[in-house]
Amino acid sequence: MEDARQGRITKTAPEEPMLGEAEADADGAAIASLEPGTMQVLLPGEDVKFSTPADVGGGYEAFQYRTLLAVSASLGLPYHLVTGDVRQANYSSLRAELVEFRRRVQQLQHGVLAHQLCRPVWARWMETAVLAGALDLPGYAAAPGRFRAVQWIPPRWDWVDPLKDIQAQVLAMEAGITSRRKVVEATGYDVEEVDRENAADAARAADLGLSYRTSPGEAQGARVTPAARPEPGDGPTAADPATEQE
Repeated sequence: MEDARQGRITKTAPEEPMLGEAEADADGAAIASLEPGTMQVLLPGEDVKFSTPADVGGGYEAFQYRTLLAVSASLGLPYHLVTGDVRQANYSSLRAELVEFRRRVQQLQHGVLAHQLCRPVWARWMETAVLAGALDLPGYAAAPGRFRAVQWIPPRWDWVDPLKDIQAQVLAMEAGITSRRKVVEATGYDVEEVDRENAADAARAADLGLSYRTSPGEAQGARVTPAARPEPGDGPTAADPATEQE
């Protein structure tokens, strides 16, 4: 990187020739070159003065901060995601920025990616599968649209405080504001797949004689140990699974 400083030679007698004068610029001013690592002897009355630009001072950081804020706003991205600077942020400001940012991303996911990219790929895949005989869909050629119904589930969002978000979702389900399907899909999974996994886990736990506490009041601060599976011939027991308070 070249040095931006400039040197100026002053002399008491302007009409006298200057030592080391090489050429003149477009305005007719004499220019003398000074190579690094050299010492040039000046004529009597000549003096060299270098330019000393003023320092930007303490206002440069504020200027840079405002500039990056404007850049982030024009891009529609949160400032802390663009710069990685979270010094002037708190939980509320970060969450407010993420809510607006995620709303914008969801518009791109469903309005651009899913609508313009995923749907044509899905339609071409289904058509190819039907023609190849991998899928047996009677009536597909007459009305392919009714076979192409699909639900796009984007990846989940991770929050700063997931406990509060889960509690809010549970309250919303209990109040009937949202459905369990919507809550599960917000995690990036299909509700039918989750139900099948829960049913398989419950069947396996019952087959192994395991018992877990699942109520909210009992789950807080409790670690549950599996119950012992009764051996054949043992009488019924009324003992509950042992819990250890943390």
